[in-house]
Amino acid sequence: MTLFPATLRSPHFTPALLFVNTCGSFLVLVSLSTHVGSVTGSGLLAGAVLSAPWLPALLLAAPLNRLLARRAPERLVRLAEAASLLLTAAALAAPGSALLAVATGLVLARGFFEAVTRSATSVVLRGAVPAERLDRANTVAEIGKLTGLSVGAALAGPAGSVLSLRGLIAVNVATLALSALLAWALPTSAGGAAGEKGAEETAAATRLRIEDPVLRRLFARFLLVAFWQGFHTVAVTVVPLTLLGGGTRLVGVFVAMSAVAIFAGSLAALPAQQYLDRVPSAVWAVLPMPPLLAAVLVGRTAPTLVLYAVFLVLFEVAFVHFNNRLLAAASAEELSSVVTLRATLLPSGVAVSILVLGALCDLAGAVPAALVVAAVTFLVTAATGGTRQIWRRTVPEA
Repeated sequence: MTLFPATLRSPHFTPALLFVNTCGSFLVLVSLSTHVGSVTGSGLLAGAVLSAPWLPALLLAAPLNRLLARRAPERLVRLAEAASLLLTAAALAAPGSALLAVATGLVLARGFFEAVTRSATSVVLRGAVPAERLDRANTVAEIGKLTGLSVGAALAGPAGSVLSLRGLIAVNVATLALSALLAWALPTSAGGAAGEKGAEETAAATRLRIEDPVLRRLFARFLLVAFWQGFHTVAVTVVPLTLLGGGTRLVGVFVAMSAVAIFAGSLAALPAQQYLDRVPSAVWAVLPMPPLLAAVLVGRTAPTLVLYAVFLVLFEVAFVHFNNRLLAAASAEELSSVVTLRATLLPSGVAVSILVLGALCDLAGAVPAALVVAAVTFLVTAATGGTRQIWRRTVPEA
C-alpha cells in the first residue's frame, strides 16, 4: 500500500519528520527525567533516564550497521516510526502503579528505533538530493532535529504541570502517528536496497569500520564536537555557580542563553554553506577555542555570557561543517558505517567527556578544564592534518 503518490514524495519532508520525532521524544524524556528525579531524589537516576535512549544504539551498533547497509533507508524509517508508535501506544495500557517503570523501559527500548530514524534519514538524503544541494539538505535536517529537541525540552515543564505522565505519553503517540505518516512521504531509493548489490560489495558495506584514511581524520575531528558537548554540559552549571559566583537564577539565564546560541549557530550555518568549504577544515576545529578561553578567563558575568555565546555559535557551525563533510565524503560502501558510528560514538563520547571534564571541574575548576579542551582540540587538529584534499565524492542523482 502506498500512502503518498510517487509525485508527492520528497526528501524535503525529512526536516519535518525529524522535528516531530524529536519534539515528542524529548517532551516525554525530559518530563520523565524530572519526574524520576523528584520521586527518587537522585540526580544520578534522572541523568540515567536522559541518557537511556542512546544506550541501545551503542550496544546494537553492528546490527544497526547491517540494517543500513542491506535495507532501503526509507523503509527502515517507516518501520522504525511504526515500531516506536506501537510501543508507545502499548505503554498507555500499563496500570498506574507500573506506569513509571514502563515509561522508563519505553524510552530505553525506543532508543534503537530513534537511532535508525536519525541514521536512515541521512542515507535517504544522500541518495535523493543532488550533490550540489546535499550540504543544504543536511543542514536543514539538523535544524529540524535541533528545533524539535529544543521545543520538546522547553514544553516539558509547562506540559508536565498540566498533564499526567500518561497524558504526556498520549501526546507522544500523536506526534509519532504524524512522524510515521511523514515517513511514508520520503522518496523511494533509486538504486533499491543495499542487499541487491553483489555479495562482495554487500559484505564490505556491513563491516563496521572506516577504511578511508581521509574519512578517518574527518571523523576524528567530528568527535571533537562530542568533547566540546561534554564540557558544555558540565559548564552550564559550573560556570555560573563557581566561576561567576551566581545562583540558580544565573544558571537558568546561562541555560537559556546557551539554547538560543546553539540554535542561532545552526541557522547561521545554513546561509554560510557556500563559504564553509573555502576555509580549511582545521580552522573550523580551532575557531571556537579563543572565545571559550576568553569566556572563562575574563570571569565576569556579562562578558562571559557574550563570549560563551560566541563559542556556542561557532561550535554549532563547526558541527554542521564536519557533519556535512562526513556525509558527503563517505563512499557508498562506507556510508552505513559512517552514519552508524555517528549515531553511537558521538553520544558515548559526550558521556565520557562529561565524566572526565566533570571530575576535572570538581578538582581544579572551570578554567583548567577549558584549557584541557583547547589543548586536546589543537592536538587532534594537528594530528589529523591532510583532510582538505577530499571534500566531496561524486554522488549520483536519484
